[in-house]
Amino acid sequence: MSTPHLPEVEVGALWAALEQAADLAGLGVFVARLDSTPPQVVYASRLAAQIVGRGTSQDLVGIAPWEILRPEDQAAIIAMASRPVGAPPAAAEVHVLRPDGTLIPVALTTTRMITASALLTFGYFRDLTEEHAARAALARSEARFQFLLEHAPDGVAVIRRGTIVFINPKAAELLASARPDQLLGRSIVEFLPPEDGRLALARLEEIIRTGEDVLPNEYQVLVPGRTVEIKSVPLEWEGEPAVMAFARDVTERKAIEARLVEADRLAALGTLAAAVAHEINNPLTYAQLTVQGISRALAAGVPVENVGQIREQLRDIEHGISRIASITAGLRSFARTDDTVPGPVDLVPVIERALKMVDNDLRHRAQLVKWLGPVPPVTGTMGKLEQVIVNVLLNAIQSLPATATTPGTIEVTVAPRDAKFVALRIRDSGPGISAEVRARIFEPFFTTRPVGESMGLGLAVSKTIIDSFGGEISIDSVAGAGTTVTIALPIHESVPVPAPEEPADPIDEGRHRVLVIDDEPMVRNILAKLLADTHAVTVAGSGADGIALLATMVFDVIICDVMMPGMNGREVHRRVAEAHPGMERRMVFISGGAFAPELEKFLESIPNPKLAKPFRLDDVLKVVEQVAKST
Repeated sequence: MSTPHLPEVEVGALWAALEQAADLAGLGVFVARLDSTPPQVVYASRLAAQIVGRGTSQDLVGIAPWEILRPEDQAAIIAMASRPVGAPPAAAEVHVLRPDGTLIPVALTTTRMITASALLTFGYFRDLTEEHAARAALARSEARFQFLLEHAPDGVAVIRRGTIVFINPKAAELLASARPDQLLGRSIVEFLPPEDGRLALARLEEIIRTGEDVLPNEYQVLVPGRTVEIKSVPLEWEGEPAVMAFARDVTERKAIEARLVEADRLAALGTLAAAVAHEINNPLTYAQLTVQGISRALAAGVPVENVGQIREQLRDIEHGISRIASITAGLRSFARTDDTVPGPVDLVPVIERALKMVDNDLRHRAQLVKWLGPVPPVTGTMGKLEQVIVNVLLNAIQSLPATATTPGTIEVTVAPRDAKFVALRIRDSGPGISAEVRARIFEPFFTTRPVGESMGLGLAVSKTIIDSFGGEISIDSVAGAGTTVTIALPIHESVPVPAPEEPADPIDEGRHRVLVIDDEPMVRNILAKLLADTHAVTVAGSGADGIALLATMVFDVIICDVMMPGMNGREVHRRVAEAHPGMERRMVFISGGAFAPELEKFLESIPNPKLAKPFRLDDVLKVVEQVAKST
């Protein structure tokens, strides 16, 4: 098959078109004859002359092709030119040396061809100055970025498929590692408790799925006492979807928040103190007067026909004491530090307890309207939610005038807000709040009350608590038209396990051997006297005396006070477990509710029954039967 030949005019047009295309591509073109002595350039394009810094393309014709290069690159080009005919094209990155001494990096590609009259090499080169500048800028940018990451005050990590693929020194420090490289390739869940690990993986999957970042969340890392706040954003890492996590140690902040919560709790208790004293004094006064009346009647000799009246008076005394017990139990619950992990909470009983706490103040200033409809469990802790509700109620009550002639109104309603939240609304008919005050209402220590009447912590702490549960608190108020505080709490995902029902009646009606250990003579003696009707009771005035009795006697039930001088209830429990394994399970602990934190934690850690003072005889008899039956 013959090869067609282009007419000379068409060859020229084709060559011009190729040169224009090369110009558009940013390529300088030259042709050199290698069989001449010495080899020399026979053609150069306009762009080639421009790249090498020559005036016109004719300035390149006649020179050796490697003369335009810096000396250290010339040998490489001579070797490329000496390659045999038919070898594939060769490429190299070299530097052009311009007449003014400027070095220009170029990408050079050459190929060889034999014609009927000459041995030629074709060369194409492209100016890399801008590319090198861009690379250098990118390298500097990456170096600055690397420096920022390495010296960032917060931890930064990249998580891909749940695995750490990048981590800076600060993040490694938060995970208790001195070397970031030792953490690469490890799963993030290794460093978190099981529940936090499951939550972290779920949030990572959500970010990857939606391509959107999520609100910051706090995690407990497996380092004692350390809490880390994580903010995560999606990104692409080495061609795959990943998440960049920014971590900040908030342990100290959480400790400060806890102290603010405690300060606010004490301030609220101070506000409630006068009302509580009033509530307690009423039944105390009645009980005291009734007791005095009964004592006089007994001294004078009680006619048979008056025995029923005395029994009625005794029932009234018992009712008054029960009222006092209810008030003190509420105070004890409110004052107790609540550091439990958030879980499902039935909100309605919490609201009812909060209303009882403020009942005396409320009924003297307002009419209460409430609708506490059935709602699903919310996420939180009972103690902290009660604290928030008491704070909001006290603010609402104190906004109303202290007059009985024109009482205000406080409305308390709770209902599902939507599929994810339950809304508690507390509305008062007070004077409302101005826009200027509303703008600062959640600031710590901000208050509109006179100095000494408020610390200005209530709403600030309340917001901190609600935020920590993933909820929202907002205030809607119009001057002269009252104020509504709305607390939205997330519905808990799990259904709380119902508490097992207690047996209605004791099964074992026999007499049991009961040991009562209490340093308070009146308490232990009255317990012994009342229990003696149905059980064999032995008493001990100290923990040491109780331990001594256990060395010689066996008891079905041990009732032990928690707070005792010398040897407290925890120490008695430990010694009983050591000397008489299994008998420690027969112990029932009683307390007045005010004890050291370590004893509180001890009681929370054991399954033994507990009785809070004051308690009823029926409660004691029931727990004795239960413990005796279980052994």
